[in-house]
Amino acid sequence: MILFKNGKCWYEGEFKKLDILVQDGRIKEIASGINPDETMEQIDMDQKTIYPGFIDPHTHVGVFEEKAGGFAGNDVNETSSPVTAGVRALDGLNPLDPGIMEARNAGYTTVCVLPGSANVIGGEGVVIKTAGTVADEMVVKTPKKIVKMAFGRNPQWHWGGRKTLYTRLQVAALVRDNLNKAKDYMNKEEKEYDYNMEVLSGLLKKESVARVHVANLEDIETIKRIMEEYDILYTLDHATALHTDKEVAESLKDVPVILGPLNVAGKSYQTYDLTFKSVQILNELGFKLSMMTDAPVIPLNYGIIQMWLIDKLRMDRKNILDMFTINPAKVLGLEDEIGSLEKGKYADFAVTDGDIFDVNTSIRDTYIAGVSVGGES
Repeated sequence: MILFKNGKCWYEGEFKKLDILVQDGRIKEIASGINPDETMEQIDMDQKTIYPGFIDPHTHVGVFEEKAGGFAGNDVNETSSPVTAGVRALDGLNPLDPGIMEARNAGYTTVCVLPGSANVIGGEGVVIKTAGTVADEMVVKTPKKIVKMAFGRNPQWHWGGRKTLYTRLQVAALVRDNLNKAKDYMNKEEKEYDYNMEVLSGLLKKESVARVHVANLEDIETIKRIMEEYDILYTLDHATALHTDKEVAESLKDVPVILGPLNVAGKSYQTYDLTFKSVQILNELGFKLSMMTDAPVIPLNYGIIQMWLIDKLRMDRKNILDMFTINPAKVLGLEDEIGSLEKGKYADFAVTDGDIFDVNTSIRDTYIAGVSVGGES
């Protein structure tokens, strides 16, 4: 057992001076004045602030490597077909990608790794801890599988050059066509096993969640239309134009929204509506938002910059911290395991030498399951 003494803990939406007792990687007790015994290792957290480990629900870290260079480290898009439901991010994951190391040094303890957005249906994502040297041992099992999709200009741009699809119309048609094929596959009593169809069948059976890359409003409405037609669980990832139409946004309040990365140029062919004010607008509409880096688009060691910039909107800091902790935990279906400092959850936390919203604050240590795995120190 390990006893973390006298830390200033972000606990139940406020700071409290507490001790955290960790046993077998989980928080056994969190309270003030826990009395140590001879079986406990003690770690002094006086003058330190303890936050739940940060969670990024949308990255490409490990499959789109930051420092391998070009083709050698890029397995993010399988571009043999616009529909590759059966490929898995895990099968291209490099656990030694420096981007993963930098993530844990910046207080990120759990991330979701997804295939890219060149394909209309891009394959299966995986959730990992940011420490380890064996990919399979880093995997966090989620209640539902994760299937990446992409609407809008990304698949159009890539496949238009190959004369496969040119318009949003064909993107939507491909999704419907493949979901209908999956329906037929499910209804066959005798069939040849097809893993692509198995993946899509999981969506139709609600055993999986569609994680849908989208930017523009017309694509958001199309996604809503298709997902309701086939009764599929889904999230809106990026969603940079959602705030521009409050009526559409109101109709999607029950759909998890993962914004970001917001600290990039906002004048591309699909992100011209990008603004940090979208966080404020959607928060006021009642959305429980999560934030992403889309790493390596924004490396995870710079993810906290988004937190600082959102803070300029003068929002409740609890709501901001939730976007980096408990909200993404809920998106991943892992809110009973991670996302807050709570008895029974994994002892995943970021230890700082001050207020996380202060640019001068450093992540001194990062703990995963009670073990120190990184930090700026």
